[in-house]
Amino acid sequence: MKAPLAALALAAWLAGPAPAFAQADTYARLSATVSQIYDGNLFATPAPRGPQDDWITRTGPSLEVGYLSLPLDIVARYGMQAERYVNHPALNANAAHQDASVAIRYLPMPRLDVSVDAGYIATQTPSELNLESQLGVGRAPAERIALTSLATYDWNPVTKLSGEYTFGRDSVVGGVASSTQRSRIGLQRRTGLRNAYRVDYQFRDSGFSDGSSSRSYVLTAGWLHAITSRTALEIAAGPRVNAGSIRPEASAVLRRQLSRGELSAAYSSTEMTTIGEQGTINVDRIALSGSYRPARRLGVAATPSWSRSTRGRNHVPVYTLDVESTFATTRHMTLMVWARIGRQDGTLSGSPEMIPYRTLGLKLTIAQPRRTTGDAGSETA
Repeated sequence: MKAPLAALALAAWLAGPAPAFAQADTYARLSATVSQIYDGNLFATPAPRGPQDDWITRTGPSLEVGYLSLPLDIVARYGMQAERYVNHPALNANAAHQDASVAIRYLPMPRLDVSVDAGYIATQTPSELNLESQLGVGRAPAERIALTSLATYDWNPVTKLSGEYTFGRDSVVGGVASSTQRSRIGLQRRTGLRNAYRVDYQFRDSGFSDGSSSRSYVLTAGWLHAITSRTALEIAAGPRVNAGSIRPEASAVLRRQLSRGELSAAYSSTEMTTIGEQGTINVDRIALSGSYRPARRLGVAATPSWSRSTRGRNHVPVYTLDVESTFATTRHMTLMVWARIGRQDGTLSGSPEMIPYRTLGLKLTIAQPRRTTGDAGSETA
């Protein structure tokens, strides 16, 4: 918990001179959600062994508060949800999911932008933390602590310097705990209205509960190109050195803005830790994404993706399709429906058995209107 506490301490320190800030506003917003979820494979069990399914009800409140001024923004959020299972009542918990975060942005001078984001997540569904690898993990209490600090400085109208530090710690009961630190410095320079180039150097250090560790050094060069006013391409690639071996680090994103949505295609190849696994793994991922808003209050999105996690000679491909639809029924009420289907072919331990994914969810969110109070005591919806 040291990282989130450090972020909270920094927030208090930055907020100290708040009375001298002009145009300061504060706000608070309370919301509540009720979700009904069908999970076709609660424990990430291979198909031949008979996956167990269940219906899960998840409900709980969340509170968001903010302080907004010209040089400083602070937003804090906390949410807690209870879960009830139809077929597995032993998994019932009143605090099954907790999500806390603090986001700070400080502009001490026109050219300097500093931000700090700290977060804490506790969940009984560790798989929801494996966003990149998408590897399945059975139901078990898990935690994630994350801290990201970023500073950017506009050296001149065409040159930008940046520095970043991130810390993360993942743990799962009965499994592996890992911690990762990453430091990055970067330089970006625009050479025209459509082109920009950047160079980044990263140092990554990962440690695990068995005492093992991993260090890597990454140097990448990138190109940002505006093909048209609505289409942009970003590519970055370079070597990654770890324990004397050299592997490629690469990413590419192509985005197209539509009149009522967006299309994108992304590829990445990197090294990371993933919850439930000992040691770092190499992850290659391809994802296509499309979103469309046929009406002002209705939005739909779909993301088919493929990822491959590699450790040694073991390769685990994962295929998924995520579909989501959001409907704002009123100013205060939003209905969301989502689904995921897919499969994982084997595990990094060497098992070749296929693990199927089948999830369907319906979530209703009711939120108070956001009310902002200025220095003069005025209040607006």
